[in-house]
Amino acid sequence: MPRAIVVLNPRSRSGAHAHIGRILDAFKAGGWPVEIWVGDGPDWPHEAALRARKTGVHAIFGAGGDGLLARLLPATVNTDVALGVVPLGTGNVWARELGLPLQPERAIARQLASTPRRVDVGSANGRLFLVIASTGLDARIVELIENDAAAKRWGQVAYPLAGLSLAPGLRGVAAHVQLDDDPPIEVNLLAAMVTNGRLYGGVVPLLPQARVDDGALDLILFGGGGPLEATAHAARVLAGLHQTDPSVLVRRFRYARLETPGASLPVQSDGDPLGTTPLEVRVLPGALLALGVSGGLAQSDA
Repeated sequence: MPRAIVVLNPRSRSGAHAHIGRILDAFKAGGWPVEIWVGDGPDWPHEAALRARKTGVHAIFGAGGDGLLARLLPATVNTDVALGVVPLGTGNVWARELGLPLQPERAIARQLASTPRRVDVGSANGRLFLVIASTGLDARIVELIENDAAAKRWGQVAYPLAGLSLAPGLRGVAAHVQLDDDPPIEVNLLAAMVTNGRLYGGVVPLLPQARVDDGALDLILFGGGGPLEATAHAARVLAGLHQTDPSVLVRRFRYARLETPGASLPVQSDGDPLGTTPLEVRVLPGALLALGVSGGLAQSDA
């Protein structure tokens, strides 16, 4: 009989108010014995996942947000222990990417009924990520929200609000980008995002052609000089027209390095700040066994 351990982050947006009984009932209904482990501190999730793996569990579920899932990755990549999610975070981008219900009990039921599949994982400056790594405007947004507990309580709405507050001071920065063995790219950069999936923030179709199991990552570079271009980029992304814009560059790659010699830009991955540029990213193809995935495409919530 398959067995799971749930690693719960009480500091996530809904973690402190998680209905433990309902979570336990969802696993019981699926026929999975389960334990829920609760802890705190930046290193605790990784340590807990290592201990859970040693007990011989079939799956480890992160009950929290995308940052928690990223902290579980070092203990689960290149193993036969599957990673699941109980969506309790601010953005829940991985859960949204998979098309999972955001109600924890329904999300659990969907995953327990699925066949585990291999998906790709990214590494940004040595830190593993599931969803996205970025520099420029997106990383500034994450930095602002992570340092403002009140902003986190707004959930998904916090991200566009933070973007609006930052846009007036935004200026392009000269950047040098190396992708695999291709000729280097020089761009006046407003934002750069590396994504493992299709959606930005779990809602906006940033790169509909991206797949979580294609053995590659996708890079999107937004060029420009200031706030007017940034606003235009945002409008085209929302309208789904950004990939036709000549100041937007999209590339699929396995290794990338982005440098900004004249300035330091913030870097983030899966919602956690990672310092400043340079940003070095590589893909780990098929490194993670995940629950709730269907051929790299989101499952329907019908």
